[in-house]
Amino acid sequence: MSHPDDLHPALSTGRSLMDLKDGEGGIIRANHDRKSAEMGLFPGVRVQMFRNRKHERSLVIGAGEARFLVSRAIAKKVEMEG
Repeated sequence: MSHPDDLHPALSTGRSLMDLKDGEGGIIRANHDRKSAEMGLFPGVRVQMFRNRKHERSLVIGAGEARFLVSRAIAKKVEMEG
């Protein structure tokens, strides 16, 4: 089981999951949304953006073999490396 501090590293990069463009990938640095972290979007996981349209309320991302529909509110809480 992970320690609560593992979900909240001290320094922020300022880049969130919502900033990824279609086709872009990245590694999760921190996730400040416990529910999505428990579903598999935790620090160290590589994600791929499939659909990020400004006029839509949710994003479509992939992590491993799984696909997720993530709300913009949650995507703002997921910090990306770099």
